[in-house]
Amino acid sequence: MGLDCFSSKDDKRAGARKTSRDLDKRLTTWSKPFQRAIKILLLGAGDAGKTTIIKQMKILHISGFSDKERQEQADVVRKNVHEAMCCLCKKLHAEELGKNGKKFQEAVDYVVEADHPFTEEYYQAVSLLWENEIIKDCFKRTNEFQIFDSAKYFLDKFETIRRHDYIPSDQDILYCRKKTTGIQKVEFTVKIPKKYGGGSQDFWMFDVGGQRGERRKWIQVFDGIHAVLFLVATSSFDQIWREESSTNRLHEALTLFKDVWDSRYLRDSGVILFLNKQDVLEHKLKSGQRIEKFFPGFLPYDDKVESLGNYIDRARAFIRDLFLEATIEKRHSTLDRMLSVGPSVIFTPQNTRDEPRECYWHYTTAVDTSNIKSVFNDVHSMVILWNLKQLGLQ
Repeated sequence: MGLDCFSSKDDKRAGARKTSRDLDKRLTTWSKPFQRAIKILLLGAGDAGKTTIIKQMKILHISGFSDKERQEQADVVRKNVHEAMCCLCKKLHAEELGKNGKKFQEAVDYVVEADHPFTEEYYQAVSLLWENEIIKDCFKRTNEFQIFDSAKYFLDKFETIRRHDYIPSDQDILYCRKKTTGIQKVEFTVKIPKKYGGGSQDFWMFDVGGQRGERRKWIQVFDGIHAVLFLVATSSFDQIWREESSTNRLHEALTLFKDVWDSRYLRDSGVILFLNKQDVLEHKLKSGQRIEKFFPGFLPYDDKVESLGNYIDRARAFIRDLFLEATIEKRHSTLDRMLSVGPSVIFTPQNTRDEPRECYWHYTTAVDTSNIKSVFNDVHSMVILWNLKQLGLQ
């Protein structure tokens, strides 16, 4: 009887040891590629284009989008159309609603009250509204309220999108918008230039939500990050923050960038600034919007650099320099306190050396695959070089 008892206990111990060994093996299997991969973290305020960069990596370095993913994105695109038209309907002034009669009012009500899945009557209402000049005049006022940048792109394509056999193109998927919650990761492999030794290098890229409520999750992916790509929606200079109507969106992005740059958690990570949405910025400035209306500091800056190209070139340079100047300031990062282990405790890593850092920058249009391909050729080489220097091989 006693022998049976000992035998049972030994079996349990042996089983526990085997389970532990299996777990260690799985962790080791996962840990090796994690340690071998170069890890890039995408940061920035909401709607800066981080998820679009993840999509571009799938197009450029993986096999693109599967049929299943395209079908899923078709629903996202239709919901984007609904979000855009609902927003425009709700922002119509009372006198605008009264100008077009009963049929127009009924279409507005139908769209605002509709829900997915959408009916043929819904599609007819959206089509009627987008053809109406009053809705298009309302769209010209979009700097006064929140609407996503690709709204017009999808509304102009609505007759294609409404078809039951609609399959989104790569460009549609790049333009479609869905709020990022939690953490997304994409893995891909890039060839290493011969001058850096040749071969290939695994990359892991992480995307985390940029809304304020998502930023507490950032610390989960800070460990072992080689480079931060900080994205800025340069076109947001005339917009208000989605979560706080009194805050300018570009000001919010600048404050966040300062916190990231000064964060102790990221002191050993390279920082690359993507001044994104250059296409939208150019369109706004060509349409007559003026940056000095929202950033008075542009006027004295403009006087100093009047020889630097045209107005659009100077506006781009002004926004760039707002962020580059922030890398010179000495300040305490409020992000560290938000991510700290307690309400007044800030974790300080062992390596606190204060070495000079450079911030590299690029003008980008995240929905333009050729632009991102060109930029990332530089970024990949730069990050590989940083990694080699850290290993003492350069």
